[in-house]
Amino acid sequence: MISDFVDVAAAFISMVAVVLTALFAVRQLRSAQTANHTIVAIELLTRVRSGDEFQEAEDYVINQLAKAYPEPDVSVGDLPPEVRRLVSRVALYYNGLGQMLAFAAVDPRLLMSTVSFRSRQAWRVLEPYILAERARRGETYLSHFEHLVHTAAHNPWDTAVRKLKLRRFASYPAALGLADRPKQAAQPREEDPRPAG
Repeated sequence: MISDFVDVAAAFISMVAVVLTALFAVRQLRSAQTANHTIVAIELLTRVRSGDEFQEAEDYVINQLAKAYPEPDVSVGDLPPEVRRLVSRVALYYNGLGQMLAFAAVDPRLLMSTVSFRSRQAWRVLEPYILAERARRGETYLSHFEHLVHTAAHNPWDTAVRKLKLRRFASYPAALGLADRPKQAAQPREEDPRPAG
């Protein structure tokens, strides 16, 4: 009878050990995958974005594309090859980041804190060209780019700054227009009781 109890206890302990080992293995695998995805995200967010080719492409898209090709219903495919190459470099970059966001391959805060403003700028310019291209190709064209921008638009960076508890200076020069703290009324200065001179 005691030996039966010992056998049952040993079997139970063995089963618990197997389950715990499997859980730790799955957790370790997820950690390794997350680390790999984070490396890819950092690579995209630093090296690619700071490269001269991307900087030139993004500058063209944001500052010149709409002036050079203002006609309505111009799709990405209608653009001349060199312009299409610049547009694709920017759009596919943000689309790739949007894929990482959609598949939870990277912490959304990392993306929102680095590309929120720039991705929204690029989308504002590229949206008509992308929608015209979707009319030909289908609704999925650059949908991850749109997902990234939608997420950025609904998670304002000033809110994220507070959630991340990033440290900030108490005040900024008024000329910068960054006074996000309530202004206090100026306190009257006490006059110096010492005689002038």
